[in-house]
Formats: sequence, C-alpha cells, structure tokens
Amino acid sequence: MDLLQVDGLAKAYGSRRVLQDVSFSVAAGEVVGLVGANGAGKSTLGDVVAGRYAPDAGRMTVLGHPYAPLSAADARHLGVGAVEQLVRLDPELTVARAVCRDTELAGAPDSRVRARARAVLADVGLDLDPDQLVADVPRFVHGLVEAARVLAEDTRLVVMDEVSAALTPSEVEGLHAIARRLRSQGRGVLYISHRLPEMLAVVDRVLVLREGRIALDAPAASLEPAGLAVATLDGAVPAARPQSLPWGTSSAAPVVIPQARPAPEDSPAVVVPATTTRPEPSSDVALEVRNLRVPGSSAGIDLRLRRGEVLGLTGRRRSGLQEIAGALTGELPAQCDGVAVRGQERPVPAQPGSAPLRLAAYRPDDDAYGMDPGETIARTLTSQEWGRPEDLRSEIATLRGVIDTVHRMNVRTTSIRTVFGALSGGDQHKLALARWMAATEGDVVVVHEPTRGLDLRSRREVRRLLDDVTAHGRSVVVVSVDPDELTDVCDRIGVVADGRVEEWLDTHEMTLPDVRARILGAVATPA
Repeated sequence: MDLLQVDGLAKAYGSRRVLQDVSFSVAAGEVVGLVGANGAGKSTLGDVVAGRYAPDAGRMTVLGHPYAPLSAADARHLGVGAVEQLVRLDPELTVARAVCRDTELAGAPDSRVRARARAVLADVGLDLDPDQLVADVPRFVHGLVEAARVLAEDTRLVVMDEVSAALTPSEVEGLHAIARRLRSQGRGVLYISHRLPEMLAVVDRVLVLREGRIALDAPAASLEPAGLAVATLDGAVPAARPQSLPWGTSSAAPVVIPQARPAPEDSPAVVVPATTTRPEPSSDVALEVRNLRVPGSSAGIDLRLRRGEVLGLTGRRRSGLQEIAGALTGELPAQCDGVAVRGQERPVPAQPGSAPLRLAAYRPDDDAYGMDPGETIARTLTSQEWGRPEDLRSEIATLRGVIDTVHRMNVRTTSIRTVFGALSGGDQHKLALARWMAATEGDVVVVHEPTRGLDLRSRREVRRLLDDVTAHGRSVVVVSVDPDELTDVCDRIGVVADGRVEEWLDTHEMTLPDVRARILGAVATPA
C-alpha cells in the first residue's frame, strides 16, 4: 500500500489552470523528487498535499484512508508535514523550542525539549546551541532548523519545497541527511527542487510536472541532469549565451524592458538599441575600495570593479562574506582606507560606526518580493500614475512596454491585469528583479542570489537582464554561495575566506567546469 496516493488532482486560479489531472504516489521509505519549470505548478501541488490549499477536483489518500485536510495544521494532524523555502520562525523561540514545536513535546519542560532537540540536531550534523534564540541564528539556517523539526514530529509524509535553494553544498548535505533519515524511518518525502544534480543525489524517483500535468515518472538512477533539464523544459534548452535584451533605466520611466524600436515622441519609456552579445567589461574602473573591513569580522579586502562588470563574491558561511556585503551596502558599520568612484576620490568618514559605502542592494527574501501581491502586473511594472485622459498616448506606450516585458521574461499569465500574487514564485522573482533594477539609481548595485529558486530557462532570462544592464554601463556585485549561479552570471568571482578575498577567478580565462569546481571546493566545507 502506498503512503500517499493522488488521483486526478486539479487546481485553478481564476482562468489559469495550474494543475490538471495529476496522479502519482509516494511509497513508505521513498524520497520522490518533483521538478518542473517555473510556473509548472510544483509549489501549488506541494501546497495542496500539505493542506495549505484545497484542490478543485481529485482525490488523495494517506495509507489508504481518505485525505482532505482543511489546513496545514489539519494536515500535520493527519500525518503530513511540510518545510518551506521561506520559513518564518518566531524569533523569540529557542532553537530547541523551534525544533519541537507542533510536536508532543511543545509544552514539555525545557530539559526534555532541550534533550530531544540536541539529539535531532546531532543526527543531521547541525552545530547549534539548543538554548540559542532563533533571532540570533543566521537567516539561512532557519530552513535547516525547520527541516530538523520534521524528524521530531510524528508525520508520515514530508513535503520539502525548495528548501535547498539558498544553502551551501555542505548545508545541502545536512538537508539530505534529514531526507535519508526520514526514508530509513519508513516515512515518505516529496522533494521539490530546481537544483537537479543535488536532487538526483538523494531521491529514489523523479516526477516531472509540465503544464500542470505529470509528464515523466522515472527512477532517479535512470536520469542525468542534462536530460532531466530537457524534460522539464519540453526539450527547449536555452543557448548558453543568449542574446541580450534592450534595457534602459530612468527614475521617472515606467519599469519595463522597452522594445528596440522607435517610441512615440511623448512616450515615457527609455528605449536603447539592443545588444547582441555581452562584451568583456571596460577597463574603466567604476568603483575602487581599499582595505574595506568590518570591525571584529573582516580582515580587509580591496575591490576594483570595472564598468560593465558582474563581479561575484562567495565563501563559506563564516568566511566574512555577508559582513563584506553588509559593508558595501552600508548595513554594517565599516572602515576603509579609500573609496574612488569613476576615478574620483570620495571622502571617507573616520568616526566609528560610519558607513563609507551605501550601494543599493536587492535580496529575494521577502514575501511577494516586497511587492503588493494584490496589485496587477501592469501597475507593478509602472512607476508613475496614469489614467488621466491627456495621458492616453503615454499610457498606451507604457502598457505596450509592460506587455513586451511579460513576453520577453516569459511570464506565465493570461493578462497583465493578473494580480502579482497569483504568479508563480519564479515569475514574481523575475519581475521584481526587473522592476528593482530599472527603478534603482547608481552605477554600482549589489544583488543577492539573483537566480535563486529559478529553473534553467528563467536563470538564462535573469542572465540576459544582467547582461543588458552591464552592457549599458552599470556594474553589479553578485553575492551568492551557489556555484552554478556564480558561474552563469559573473565575469570575475572573489572567493572570501577569513574576511579577505583568497583568490579571484576570471570566467573569461577559465573553463566554466573549472570555475564551478573551484567555487565548489571553496564553499563545500563548513568553516
């Protein structure tokens, strides 16, 4: 008897059919991978199984008994738990209480909760103090704490939805240890991920969801990452070096990727000629920082960022990477010996607690990416008021630009009147990044994990976005621990260790597999 049986599941949001006649099973002691392009319906399927949404049609059973949860809490009561990518843990809880919440030990004395949490954390190799407050635990660890919780609770099936998206290789191993422990206990796991090589390393079977239907159900041993990528995209794998999109920025312009053709004279869109390939960065220096250091954390680094360059920074969790990123954006007090912008020296504040730099930063962390989930795509992608009769021509040009952006970014929607919150997570990410990049001023910006949680096609679209931004003179610092992401989008990559850049990797002079292998070796072992 299968642990979970799903038959004929269907789910729609308005006119958009997200799931159509989905049927599959998960056996006891089995880890099943679920993959698919952004917008294919993976997270919706996981949410239905985990009780967050009710299906429009279909039937589910758990151990042969009808399963129709009314909520996520009801699903846990019926034996199905979930771990989300963006976990929101109560910062006032201790790690032990966070691990044991929603279990029979939730109201137990501290000593029992602490002992259980310590055992669970040791099982999966998480070196955390059970008495530490969640507020004092780095944000990226929350997903692992939540994943450890499922070992402590009495669930038969666990849905893991993109939990590994922001984890280093060593942290992914901790997540896999949890999945393997669940398997050894006879429980089932539905493992949702875009990171295909790592997913194939832990799952027994793979389901490919395409256009809301199960398109492939095959043993993991019979698959390899490249072929699986083809299956998720229906055979359409993008070229490694796609053409660049036309791109322009203006604080007063609608936030769109304009078409490379003449616009009406009074159109507020900024139109620039399309570029065909991404050139190597200019020799002109956009930003130079000498001996940047965060008191108590960073030993000090020198940065020279060329005009039109995408420069990556990576490192282990305790390498000082995040402190350096915080110093660049002014979020952490820092000191430096000098700052030059476009060759011009800038005054450096000498007082303690100052911020010599305040670069704009993008982080894909917030719910709905900081956008209003109830606002339409059209309104989300414009930065000015419109609707007055005298603005008709301008409004038409703006809406054409919005439509063009939606098509070029391959957003799955039937209308620009669709609300932002109804889009898939990947489509929300792409549009939010495009809007932020267009609306943000500054020659140099910092972007954290620009392709996190995106499928292969969407990663290439973000790559084109960055290519076009830099082709027109801006420079980008990418902060990430994902070797594939860094290899895909960066010209140079600095590997941070002990608060300094240990080595620079030039992607124009090395093969991409060699770059990836060097990054992987640098961030694979915990500090």
